[in-house]
Amino acid sequence: RPAATLVMVRDGDGGPEVLMMRRPHRGAFGGLWVFPGGALEESDHSDRCRRAVSVPVDVDDLPWRAAAIRETAEEVGVLLVEGAPFLQASDVGGTSIYEEVLSNGRRLDGGRLRLLSQWVTPEGSPTRFDARFYLTRCEGDPVLTLDPAEAEEATWVNPGEALDRMSQGVWPMVTPTVHHLRWLEGFEDADEAWEAAGRLTPERVTPLIESDGSRVRLRL
Repeated sequence: RPAATLVMVRDGDGGPEVLMMRRPHRGAFGGLWVFPGGALEESDHSDRCRRAVSVPVDVDDLPWRAAAIRETAEEVGVLLVEGAPFLQASDVGGTSIYEEVLSNGRRLDGGRLRLLSQWVTPEGSPTRFDARFYLTRCEGDPVLTLDPAEAEEATWVNPGEALDRMSQGVWPMVTPTVHHLRWLEGFEDADEAWEAAGRLTPERVTPLIESDGSRVRLRL
């Protein structure tokens, strides 16, 4: 299933912070700490979406960028729009974000995303995702409005602190989340991470699950 994830970073007192949320205790990612995101929907491929989302002329991944923005708005209530730092999704409302944005004379800002990576769930998993991870910078402190069906809690956290909580068994995570936190841990501020993302040439990563009969290893 094609999917898109948005890694939102901002500057905090101790360096960059990333927005993370905990999934409800159900489904494939039940109880895990993740970045906002989800599967692409039919509306992400529509003409209405193409009119509602602006992207650079040299990219061909508009549906994925649109889905990353849409899912973030649905899950934590923060919307990326042109000409404004952020818009609270509740100000747009409606069953269709694209339709509501157009009716309000706005466009979603797909140009504020940079592709970090593409991860495919290993073979043998009950549900397999082909997920693209995007980075965006956030200024200020937008109000988070959570959809309880999607997120039980959400917070801004330093990547190193999030990794410490994972290693202590407090915040369970999947491998791609850990991978991106380790990448973010190496930067002093959000601008440095943004510039580094612009120099990346993302490749498709398909982890392999290997077993020697006594232990299981994940090979990237």
